[in-house]
Amino acid sequence: MNSNKFLKEIEANIKELARETDDFKKSEFFKNYLETMSKFWQYSYHNQLLIHFALPKAKRVAGFRTWQLLNRKVKKGAKAIKILAPYIRKNKEEEEIASFFPVSVFDISQTEGEELPEIKITVDGDNYKIFLEKLTDFCKEREIKVNFSNLGINGLYGYSKGGEIAISDSESINTQTNTIIHEIAHELLHRKSELSKEQKEIQAESVAYVVTKHFNLKNKSFNYLALYDADYNKIIDNLKAIAEASKEIIEFLEEESVWK
Repeated sequence: MNSNKFLKEIEANIKELARETDDFKKSEFFKNYLETMSKFWQYSYHNQLLIHFALPKAKRVAGFRTWQLLNRKVKKGAKAIKILAPYIRKNKEEEEIASFFPVSVFDISQTEGEELPEIKITVDGDNYKIFLEKLTDFCKEREIKVNFSNLGINGLYGYSKGGEIAISDSESINTQTNTIIHEIAHELLHRKSELSKEQKEIQAESVAYVVTKHFNLKNKSFNYLALYDADYNKIIDNLKAIAEASKEIIEFLEEESVWK
């Protein structure tokens, strides 16, 4: 691959991504989305398990009152999902003591009313299977374990943890393909990195954008990056790291002739 030509392609694509992200963040839809999502809790892993076992297909859960604030109501006869909420109190010595008590929440499928704004970061379809297989081979060559499994609720599509990648097998093949590129980027760039989570996500998703763009695959990268408060300058500032990881992945895929 001609390095100069590739770097020019990378720079052009990253600038396009940066502009798309900036434009989306300025939209009224995005502002409305942030306001709506601020009403939902961030659930602990333990509570995610409780939700999953009670209702495996749950996607967005909240309490009775929260759904009312969002102009939705719980359907008659809906069975509540029990999770644990913390309660902090102080004893006579002014020491904080944490205890937990059960609360009821309901999944969006158990409610009805106004539609919630949704930012789509998944990619429909199952026609990128060959890319997914070859990207798995890429990981094997670099001794990165890849596991496909159900990762639960709250939009967890994948994660990496130093030599191991997990991908949600409940999403489309095309979403899995985008996700594994993102997680490979984390493995290539961030095993011993002290960067902030925001900067790591900007780098990883920008790599996913560059690779999918190179092979004319669909992506939802600017939606994802907007959620991490990325903007034009933050994306462009990471050009070198993005180019390095993208080049390694693209060269492997080109050698495997996956685009033919």
